[in-house]
Amino acid sequence: MTVRPVRFLASLALIASTLTVSALAGVAPAAADPPPGPNHVPAGYQLDWSDEFAGATLAANDWYKREGSKAICKNDPDNVTVGGGVMHIALEKEVNGDTDYTCGGIISTKTFGYGYYETRARLWGDKGFHSAFWQMGLADYVPDAPLYKGPYNRFNEIDGFEIDSHAPGTVQQHTHWTVPQHIGNPGGVYAGPDSSDGYHTYGYEWLPTEIRFYVDGVLSRTLAYPGPHALQNVWLTTLGFTEPVTETNLPGETTWDYFRYYKPVDSASDVASGDVLVDNGDPGYAETGTWSAASDAYGYQDKLTRRAATTGASATWTPTLPATQSYEVYAWNPDFIRTGSTAARYEITHDGGTTNVLVDQTKAGQQWVDLGSYVMTPGAGRKVQLVNNAGATGTLRADAVKFVPTVVIDNGGAGYTEAGPWTSTTTVKGWQGTDTRYSSTSTSTARWTPQLPSAGRYDVYAWIPGNSLNVTTAQYVVNSSAGASAPVDPAESVGVDRWVRLGNYQFAAGGTGWVELSKPSGHEGYLRADAVKFVPAPAADAVPPATPTDVTNTVQTFPATGDAVLDLQWTPVTDADVVGHHVYLDGRRQTANPVRRGSFQLHELAAGQTYQLSVTAIDRSGNESPASAPVAVQVPADAQAPATPTGLMGEAANGQAVLYWNQSPELDLLGYNIYADGVLVNTDEPVGNIGNPGLVAQGIPVPDLANNVAHSLQVKAVDLSGNESAPATVSVTPLPMAIVGVADPGYTEVGVWAPSSVPGWLTTGTRAANGVGKSADWRPDLPSGGRYDVYAWVPNHENSTAAAHYVITHATGTASTDLSQKTGGMQWILLGRYQFAAGTAGHVTVSNPSSAGYLRTSYTKFVPVSPDCRRVLAGSAHAEFGAEGSGVGAGDCAVRRGGGGASERGVEVVGEH
Repeated sequence: MTVRPVRFLASLALIASTLTVSALAGVAPAAADPPPGPNHVPAGYQLDWSDEFAGATLAANDWYKREGSKAICKNDPDNVTVGGGVMHIALEKEVNGDTDYTCGGIISTKTFGYGYYETRARLWGDKGFHSAFWQMGLADYVPDAPLYKGPYNRFNEIDGFEIDSHAPGTVQQHTHWTVPQHIGNPGGVYAGPDSSDGYHTYGYEWLPTEIRFYVDGVLSRTLAYPGPHALQNVWLTTLGFTEPVTETNLPGETTWDYFRYYKPVDSASDVASGDVLVDNGDPGYAETGTWSAASDAYGYQDKLTRRAATTGASATWTPTLPATQSYEVYAWNPDFIRTGSTAARYEITHDGGTTNVLVDQTKAGQQWVDLGSYVMTPGAGRKVQLVNNAGATGTLRADAVKFVPTVVIDNGGAGYTEAGPWTSTTTVKGWQGTDTRYSSTSTSTARWTPQLPSAGRYDVYAWIPGNSLNVTTAQYVVNSSAGASAPVDPAESVGVDRWVRLGNYQFAAGGTGWVELSKPSGHEGYLRADAVKFVPAPAADAVPPATPTDVTNTVQTFPATGDAVLDLQWTPVTDADVVGHHVYLDGRRQTANPVRRGSFQLHELAAGQTYQLSVTAIDRSGNESPASAPVAVQVPADAQAPATPTGLMGEAANGQAVLYWNQSPELDLLGYNIYADGVLVNTDEPVGNIGNPGLVAQGIPVPDLANNVAHSLQVKAVDLSGNESAPATVSVTPLPMAIVGVADPGYTEVGVWAPSSVPGWLTTGTRAANGVGKSADWRPDLPSGGRYDVYAWVPNHENSTAAAHYVITHATGTASTDLSQKTGGMQWILLGRYQFAAGTAGHVTVSNPSSAGYLRTSYTKFVPVSPDCRRVLAGSAHAEFGAEGSGVGAGDCAVRRGGGGASERGVEVVGEH
C-alpha cells in the first residue's frame, strides 16, 4: 500500500496570497535576445553582484537548480537552461512521479541582505502556472535544494512578485516569516502590465523598516516590514500551480534576462575611526532585574540578544572612551515580529546631563537606531541605560550600543549660518525629527562650519530630508585642507531621509573647514538644509587586511531538540582600519554584519555532517582578507530518537482515514512515518517535515482502507539521522460517506469564480468569488436514505467574508447557518444532522449575501448516522450527537458535542458504552 507524499500546494508565500481573478490566455515567449531595458535602480545603491545569464550554461557555483514536487508539477533540473543571453525555465506536459507537469527554478547559493533586487523576465500567459521572484533561506532537509548543507535559514520571505499565468497582469507582492511560526504580512495585488507580452522589470528595495516594490520602475507598493531578518537566498521559479492547465501551447517556457543585487552605499554607521562598541556580554554591559537569553532575533554581531523577563529590568552599556569629544550614539534594535517594547527608553548620560530617547522597538527595524550626538568625558560615568517607559507594552529587548566620534552640526546650532531668505518648516522633518529650513531662491546658501578636535581625514555626510518639492540638483561644496571641492550633487538630492555621504576629505583641526549648500540658477524646487556631520575615517585603500589566525572550534549537541551549536574562535585582526570579521561555512557567508569580537556561534547544524569553516577580516574600504585555512568541523551523530508525536487524531473518510497531530519542534526532524495495521504507508519518503510546518494541521490521508473496519494507525517521527520515535496510535473506522470537493462532478458554481491559493482540506486548492450573485453548490450522490451529519471544510483568510451563508436542502425542507470565513475555520465545521433521500436531491449551497469579503469553498461531507446515534472522535472522549436541524425528531438523541465546540474532526461508529 502506498500513498503520494503530501506537500504544500506552493511555497509559504502562496498561503497568504490574495485571490487572482482575471483569466487571460497567452502565447509562448520569445526564446532569447530580449531588447535592453531601462535602469530602474533607486538612488543610494551600487551594484554588488549579478548574473546576466550570458554564458552557455548556468553557473553551478552560483545557483542550485530547484528540485522536489510543488503544487501540480515536478521541479526538474533539466528544465533549467541558459542560452541566448537569458535563463529558460521549461514548462512541459510530462508525467514525473506523482505529478503530470514539469517545471523548474533556480536558487542562489549566495545569500543577500538589505539592498535593491531586480530581475527582468518574460512570463507565461496560458492558464496553470505560477512564476515568482522571491527571497528566502534554505534548510538541508527541504527537497528544493538537496545539495545545500548548512544551518536552517528559512527565516523571512520577500515576494518581489508572484504572478499566476491565468492573470498575467496581476502582480502579487507580500512578505512572510517562518519563525517562531509562519506569519504572513500580506501586501496585495498590483494591476501591472501583461507579464507575458514581453520583458518587464521587477524590483524591490529591502529596508530595515519596509519593502518598496517596483514594476517597470513604478513604485507599486510600500509594505511595512517588521523583523526578524536574516541573510536569504534569491529564488527565480515557475511552477505548475492550478488546474485545469491550458495545454495548447505546451511545451512552453519563461525567460529571465538577469538577476542583479545592489548594496546600500555606506551610511556612516560602520566606517568611523575609534568608535567604541559594547555588546551584551562584553565588559561594560550590565543588567538589573531578570533577563533571559534570546536567539530568535538577530543582534548586530550574532543571534545572542537579551530580553527582559521582569518589570523594571534595565540594561546598561558603559563604554571605555578614548577622549573627551562629541559621540553619535547608536543602539542596535533586535526587531522580532511586533513583540518588542512599544516605548523602550534609552537614557543617555553625557556631559550636559541625561537625555531620554523613546524608541518603539516594533517599528524601528532591525538596524542601528541613532540616539543623537553628545559630548562625553571618559571615566565620568557616561553610559546608556535601557528601561521600559511607563505605559509600554511588549518585550524589552537589548543587544549592542556603540559610540561613534562625530561632529554634528544641525540647522540653528553653533556653526550653522545662512545667506539669503530661508524659512523654517515643521512639516518636513530632518535628523532626529527636528524642523528643517528651506529656500526657493538660487542666491540662498547654507553653511556648516565644524570645530574639529584634530587634523585628519573625515567622511562628510549631509542629512537630506525627503520631499517631492525638493530641487533635483542640490550642490554641496566641501572646503577642506585642499581648498573648495567641485560641487557635489548627490543622486539623493530629492531626499531620502537619511545621511548621504559627500566624500572623504583631509581637514585641519579647528574651524577652517566647512560645507556649503546652494542650487544652480534656473532650477525649480526648494533647497532644504538640515544637518551635516564629520566622521573620522581614513581614506579608501585597496590593500586587504591580514588573515585571521588561530581558528578553533567546539561543538555542543542537544539530542533532545536536535540542535547542534558551533562555537568558533579566532585571534582578531587589530589593524586600525579593520571593522570586523566574516565567517564562512562551506564557502557561504554566515555573518550579516562584521563581527568585532573573535568568536561567533552557529546554531541548528545537522548531526553527523562535516562542515568547513573559515574567517576573513574586513576593512573600512570594503577590502576583505584571504580566508583562513578551512577548519573541518564534524558534528557528532545523533543516536537519540525523536519524541513521540502528540495530539494524534483520526478522521474517518470513505475508504481512507485522515490523521492530524501536533508538529514536532525538533530542529532535525525529517518527517513522519505512517503505519496502517503494521504496514508502512509512505514508502517513498517521510511526510510532513519541518519545512512544511502547517502540513500536518491540514491532515495527512491514509488511503486504501476497508470501510466499516477498525484500523490501527501509527505515526512515528523520524529525524535526519534515521532515528524513529515510539509510535502514537489511533484507531479509525472508515465509513461509506459522501465527500464532494471543488474538483468533483457534484460541485457547481454560479457567477464568476477563480482558483484561490488559500489551502483547503488536505491542502487542496480552494475557489473564491467576490461580490453579490455568486454561489456554489455541493450535491452528493447518496447511496441510501437516512440521517447524515453534514460538514463543511471552511477555509480562512483575513479578506474573506464574515458571514458565509450555508443552506442545507434535505428530505423535509431546508435549513441554514452563517459562518465566518475569517477565523475559526481551516477545519470541518458541523452544519447539522438531517434526513436525506437516496440520490442527488440533497445538497448544500453557500453564498455571500452581504457581498463583503471573498467567499471561499473547499469540501463538504455527508456522514451516515447509525441508529443509536453514538459516535466518537478517534482519540477523544465519547461525544453523543442528537437532534439538530429539521428531519430529526426531538426525542431521537440528545445533543452533546465533544470538546464543547461545533466543529468535529470526523467520527466513527462505535458500539454501546
